[in-house]
Amino acid sequence: MEIQWFPGHMLKTQRLIQEHRSQVDVFLEVVDARAPFATSNPLLDELLGDKPRVVLLNKIDLADPRATSAWKAWYEQRPETRAVLISCKERKNLPAISHAVNELCKDKKWFGLRKVRGMIVGVPNVGKSSLINALVGGKKASVAPKPGHTKGLQRMNISEKFDLFDTPGILWHKFEDPSVGLRLAFLGSVKDEILSVSDLVRELVVTLSALYPQAFSSYWADPVKGLEESEEQVFGRIEAWGRKRGMLAKGGEVAWDRAYQALLSDFRTGKLGRFTLERPPLR
Repeated sequence: MEIQWFPGHMLKTQRLIQEHRSQVDVFLEVVDARAPFATSNPLLDELLGDKPRVVLLNKIDLADPRATSAWKAWYEQRPETRAVLISCKERKNLPAISHAVNELCKDKKWFGLRKVRGMIVGVPNVGKSSLINALVGGKKASVAPKPGHTKGLQRMNISEKFDLFDTPGILWHKFEDPSVGLRLAFLGSVKDEILSVSDLVRELVVTLSALYPQAFSSYWADPVKGLEESEEQVFGRIEAWGRKRGMLAKGGEVAWDRAYQALLSDFRTGKLGRFTLERPPLR
């Protein structure tokens, strides 16, 4: 299942970052804690240059806590980088962001003489605008559950010591690894309208069952043993899930469209459980 999505405004975002980079003291990269690698745009390393970076692992309330701790340790091995675990939805650990920013900037000659200028970057739907609203305690940035919602550069006065630019989500032109595109689609960072939801959900069931063999044990007795599962078996597992959830059409058949949409929604909102789709690289 090959997935590609690169609207025109994302190219504009690249130019915005390049044009304002010299004015930015520290970049705040928001990633989804359930898939930090897939939700970290490889173009950003080039776009951001050697500027200090705070990696914000958002949605920790939806991720596997053990995997999240491993990702934090991995990021903090990188130079000029701090990792902060947050949940914008639950407004968890937000004060740690300012602390991390100050740690990275405190040795600069200008520190304390003017405001720190930051810029939020990241792929669509990782929670950038929600983060700004949580920081300012209101609805300064427009928020929507669909990717590609923010279209232009927005400047926010976060505090007396901190200004922040919000940028639209930015993907890259081609996912060299198809599994990266899949994980982005699982999380909702690619528009569902361009996807086959039935294919996506089947891939999700196989992926989760391989990473967490007991993930669906309350819905069916025998967990998926690996990626070699046949399509018929995967259909059977989704059918069992739909029946247990009462998603039936006339005649007692599973209402497949409802089941696909509900299972995908339950994963994205955490109702299905706390899962992380990736582990940190060894190096």
